[in-house]
Amino acid sequence: MAQVGCASLTPWKKDDEYARAKNAIEGYEDKEGNWVRPEGVRADKRMNSDVPKILRKIPGLGEREVNKSVAREKLQEANEYYTQAGNLEGDEQREKYRLAAKTYLEAAKNWESSSLEQDAFFMAGESYFFAEDYPKAEKYYVKLIKEYPRTRYQDRVDQRRLAIGNYWLQFPDKFYHVNFTDKKRPINDTENHGKRVLEKLLLDSPTGKLADDVTMDIANTEFKRENWSDAVDRYRDLITVYTDSPHQFDAHLLGSKAALLSYQGSQYSAEPLDQAEKLLNQIVRQFPKQASDRREQVGEMIAEVKFRKAERLYEEAEYRNNKQEYAAAIIYCDRIIDGYPDTPFAERAKEIIAKADGKPAIPTPYLHWMTYAFPTRDKVTPLLKPTERETAAKEALIARRTEDQLSNPLQPGANPLQLGGEKSQVRTVSNEEPVDRK
Repeated sequence: MAQVGCASLTPWKKDDEYARAKNAIEGYEDKEGNWVRPEGVRADKRMNSDVPKILRKIPGLGEREVNKSVAREKLQEANEYYTQAGNLEGDEQREKYRLAAKTYLEAAKNWESSSLEQDAFFMAGESYFFAEDYPKAEKYYVKLIKEYPRTRYQDRVDQRRLAIGNYWLQFPDKFYHVNFTDKKRPINDTENHGKRVLEKLLLDSPTGKLADDVTMDIANTEFKRENWSDAVDRYRDLITVYTDSPHQFDAHLLGSKAALLSYQGSQYSAEPLDQAEKLLNQIVRQFPKQASDRREQVGEMIAEVKFRKAERLYEEAEYRNNKQEYAAAIIYCDRIIDGYPDTPFAERAKEIIAKADGKPAIPTPYLHWMTYAFPTRDKVTPLLKPTERETAAKEALIARRTEDQLSNPLQPGANPLQLGGEKSQVRTVSNEEPVDRK
């Protein structure tokens, strides 16, 4: 009879397979084969603890003594204080809410790891929130989430923490600005505390209903602080993770703007320009209506991206041109003319191409003949030397061209001053090696 009575009190029976599967996520099976659901994380830790039973009786190591009757009385008393506070105003209301919060915490202490403690933590946070004691409210909201990760109050807690974080972000005081009078704010560094609240909220509830709002608020905070790279990363997180968020267009627009502002010049990486170009192209394709409404702003950013990319190519072309690497300079100029014809660098590129016409592709190195006078340890260069067949073919080609020029001195490319038997000068041919003739 005793066994039947105990079994009738258990919420799940051993032979109930559906209940076993359903509650296996949060419960455990005791020695008698019944499913027991621990309410808090501490219960799981104690259940799996390796501390001997004798030592668990030491305060702090074992379970706290449970007094369910006192816990229920304190909870009822706290509910009455909470209801009374709603009918008051001003300082009286705030003090009554603080009294309710303290009473809720007393109820929680008398019945740890229970549904009553879960309700008490939540109501304590609510009481401190309406008392405008935001640091303590945030403390017990976090404690609730930590102890009961699958709490039914998750959405409400997320709303409160988001409101607290955004409120603290309005105060850009530094860590050395100490606050002892305003209970709405922490002791110091209010803005960074607000950012910490939002980041912790995002970690605790990455798939919650407010996750995209939190990500957007963090990104906007970095944008206001002019931390452009961090802002771009946050906007990209929102774009890629929360694809159905209503903040998608704003994230694309502000992300492209932050990417442009993070660009440091042609001497640095072009990655910010690539990021901005990608986001702007996505705006035009995915949000045609919003892009049309912001036509002028989007157009200006697209033009800036083109200008900056053309500028990088032109500076590279100018650098190659100054080093007399005309073939490389022409390649960069062609890319400017083909890809960015509506920029002012297109005309300058045409001028470089015109001046490089007829000039050698690469400059002739000074004293290049001395490279054959000294040994080298390079193991790759000998492998790149022409074979005997290639050398013979090249010498035959040079001899044939020399014979043609001697027979017809006035043909294009010939130098009639070389026919007098004097030492000939070097004539360079584009894309060919210099040829010495005597």
